[in-house]
Amino acid sequence: MARRLTGAALLVASVFGATIEGASTPVAHAAASVEVAAWIPEFQINDGLASFTAHSGSMGELDAFFYESIGAGTVGYNSSMTTARRALLPSYRSAATAAGVPLIATIADGMAPGGMAAVIADPTTRAQHVQALVDFAAAGGFDGVDIDYESFAFFDGKASWPATFDAWGAFVGQLGTALHDRGLRFEVSVPPIYNALHDNNTSGYWVYNYPLMAQSADRVKVLAYNFSVQTAGPNAPYNWVASVLGATLQIVPAGRLVLGIPAFGSDWPSTTGACPLDPGTGLTIAPIKRTVRTVNAAKLAADKGQVPTWDATRRERTFSYTDTFSGVDINGMAATCVVQHTVWYPDADAIFQRVALAQSKGLVGVALFAAGYEDAATWNGIAAARAGQPFTSDLPARFLDTRPAAQYPTADGQFSGLGTRPADSTLTLQIAGRGAVPATATAVTLNVTVLGQAEGFVTVYPCGDRPNTSSLNVRAGQTIANSVITRLSATGAVCIYTQQAADVIVDVFNVVPGATITTLPSPARLLDTRAGQPTIDGQHTGEGALGINGVLEVPVAGRGGMAADARVAVLNVTAVGAAGQGFLTIWPCDAPRPATSNVNDAPGAAVPNAVITALSSTGTVCVFSSNVTDVVVDVFAALAPSAYASLAQAARLMDTRAGGPTIDGQLSGIGTRQINQVTTVQITGRGGIPDHPPSVVLNVTATDAVLPGYLTVYPCDAPRPTASNVNVVPGQTAPNLVVSRLSAAGTVCVFTSSPTEVIVDAFGTLAL
Repeated sequence: MARRLTGAALLVASVFGATIEGASTPVAHAAASVEVAAWIPEFQINDGLASFTAHSGSMGELDAFFYESIGAGTVGYNSSMTTARRALLPSYRSAATAAGVPLIATIADGMAPGGMAAVIADPTTRAQHVQALVDFAAAGGFDGVDIDYESFAFFDGKASWPATFDAWGAFVGQLGTALHDRGLRFEVSVPPIYNALHDNNTSGYWVYNYPLMAQSADRVKVLAYNFSVQTAGPNAPYNWVASVLGATLQIVPAGRLVLGIPAFGSDWPSTTGACPLDPGTGLTIAPIKRTVRTVNAAKLAADKGQVPTWDATRRERTFSYTDTFSGVDINGMAATCVVQHTVWYPDADAIFQRVALAQSKGLVGVALFAAGYEDAATWNGIAAARAGQPFTSDLPARFLDTRPAAQYPTADGQFSGLGTRPADSTLTLQIAGRGAVPATATAVTLNVTVLGQAEGFVTVYPCGDRPNTSSLNVRAGQTIANSVITRLSATGAVCIYTQQAADVIVDVFNVVPGATITTLPSPARLLDTRAGQPTIDGQHTGEGALGINGVLEVPVAGRGGMAADARVAVLNVTAVGAAGQGFLTIWPCDAPRPATSNVNDAPGAAVPNAVITALSSTGTVCVFSSNVTDVVVDVFAALAPSAYASLAQAARLMDTRAGGPTIDGQLSGIGTRQINQVTTVQITGRGGIPDHPPSVVLNVTATDAVLPGYLTVYPCDAPRPTASNVNVVPGQTAPNLVVSRLSAAGTVCVFTSSPTEVIVDAFGTLAL
């Protein structure tokens, strides 16, 4: 629980092989996958009930943490259980009954320091207390009791532990027998041990006689959190949790062990200067450590203009922010203080990894503190862990893979293994409300990969009427990828039309804020140089292929639903039937042509790529072709000028080819990237890219590949996602648009699954 800790918080346990005379046999609870329970404390009673109601189908137990022992013979409500809160208890019982889930009464130690230790040390008062607990559970209609007597370990002091150790063993043995005789479940929630040594400064909370609890309790719930108590740090660092389980499993059988997992962290303040009075209270501002619930943490970060980073060792999220307070102090003098905040918290990814750890160790269950603290993605992560599937709540993440699910799972297990899409078929893919994509999302950036079986095309659109455009053009046996920035349907979905049979993969990379993008009702074709091919308004059709070093100016603003004053456009540009190897470059016509490329031609093929570009002052873009080719331009959306900041000149930041120049000579000619290699690319501070942009717009190209494979681009301080940006094909040059968040150091990492040369061009920054 969110308990109070002292310096004793970093001590640990025992493995005395003592037995209790007459100890009962706990009820067996076998399960194919780890069971999920959640505590609901009295201060969380409303949100907790809503959480349980929404997710009861995923839960195997509900722990009503509303009660406390206030004397040897008295068990009652927690002191903060108001009349209004008590009125909700029938709703809990009804919800648990309807779901077929056991309702367990969690009972805390409500006695003064030394009180509980004295009660369980005396055989007479111990027996009286056991009877009171059994009578309380039976009279209340509970399915069992969960004893959470943490207080005496903290408040009574370690000097009292040797005497209390045996008393605790006797108490849990007698209580287990009494509860089992009434057909009730017996559970105990306790702080962790860190090794298998009794009475040792590094053994942790050994006072809780783990060996005898293991014999008597149906569930031993180890509260593996509140690791950092005095200085800023993670709540439940992964390596520490794993160590706790390793020690506990030497004593408690996995079939009775439950891992307590937090859905909360802490906001740690550090203050410099003298704080003024708070105008609202008239008291001096005094920042204190506060609990941050998982469900609220991302919003806090966003409100403070921060992006949480993933600590790969501790496997929690963290971010920092600064508050400044100015005003007058109690003497009316000017006062200013600066408060530096450091936040650590477990998000859905962290909770997934701890549930997966419990599953891998064969534990009977996990218990979440507390119901209502978690976000929707947490339950997706729990489901994935129980099913043995991968999961990430972060983006990018895989949302569709039609190939066999066992080999190619999605991030949350949905839309996986659907089978090859048939020719002339449309698939509706739900995006909003899955993983890190909120239910209110209206637009996203996707990477769509198609494994074609015949020559044809694929169109991605926000459902409704299918537009006369394409997102990808494929050939038989070809694997091709392209980025798509698209509006979502009213239900938060996109539709994927496949002209010919193909497998389809969709990775979601970004959620586009509604204020930054104006998505068209449907993509619109603005240019098609081929004879007889229509455009949205009949303009710029059938003009003939561009010649070598040809340039064509294409009006964008005011066409296909684009505003007349649009200044940033999201396009899909396709080179069709090129006479040979070459490339296309797209740029605003009133600027110099950059020494970069957007599309790389393949002879006789149709090669598309997404482009985000500023428009000229007259609303146009220019298309340069290095070789003879037809060109198709489709427009998908307009971006707010404040959302996209294009570089004065597009900048090449990496070219691994021998002699391949870059903007500043860095990462030039560094050689073919190898199998499973990760290359760090510094983005900020180069080519005019500022420090700490929200996201960067890149074009990433794979060329001269030796084997088939793929590239993945991601922030270097985040785990490598199960997603791809570019598909590598020997003999082909494959580019793709990438919109990526940067690491705190201003870098992206480029993972190559097979040997290939890699080119990275930067075009601007985007407010995502």
